Amino acid sequence: MQTRQQLISSLLTEAAYSISTAPSSNIVKSVQSKVYTLLHQRIHTAYPSDILCFPHQDTPTSSKYPIWLITLDPFHHEQAHQSHCFSISIAIAQCGELHCGFVYDVSANKLYHAKKGQGAYLNEELLYREEIIPLNEAKVRIDSPFVRDSQPRKPAYVQIASNSFPTALEICHVVEGETDLYLTMSQSPHAFAAASLIAQEAGIRLMTMEGEKVDWSKRSSLWCGVV
Repeated sequence: MQTRQQLISSLLTEAAYSISTAPSSNIVKSVQSKVYTLLHQRIHTAYPSDILCFPHQDTPTSSKYPIWLITLDPFHHEQAHQSHCFSISIAIAQCGELHCGFVYDVSANKLYHAKKGQGAYLNEELLYREEIIPLNEAKVRIDSPFVRDSQPRKPAYVQIASNSFPTALEICHVVEGETDLYLTMSQSPHAFAAASLIAQEAGIRLMTMEGEKVDWSKRSSLWCGVV
């Protein structure tokens, strides 16, 4: 029998195939329906006692059985050849703690993953950031309407831009070193749980905007970075 981590790896491969073969018309709803059905059926067959939580479902605060937080997010990327790109985020928690997290950028074929206490990886490459970046030099991504493309690019905030990826990928881009700081005001656990474990295992500072520890099971603001 496959471990849960092995099952996730095979499921992501199958999900990527489903996305690549989805009809171009109404692609977002079509892909989400196909992938969520695939994940639910396969996971429930292998681990019928596990609790599966998809977007817009409440997250249990505790359970003696493993809890899966699963989301599939569409996004646009100027450099990608597809009109729609997708990321898949899967976290598994048990006894109130996150045990593993997977964030898969399907179009880029990048799999960010971590298991508690065993480090963070991009595909097979170990990720860890020890440096501290001065705030005035940091590349900042912020989920806020006040950052607009029409704003004049003054030197004081030339490195600041609005986010263009799902929350999980924005956090993983900090882990990878593509950006240095990401801020967002309100996100569901499905959006950040998997990536939060990856960030912590990579040495990234992660907290709420109020400076408190992030609770993986509750909607929260996020501050993630190396500044």
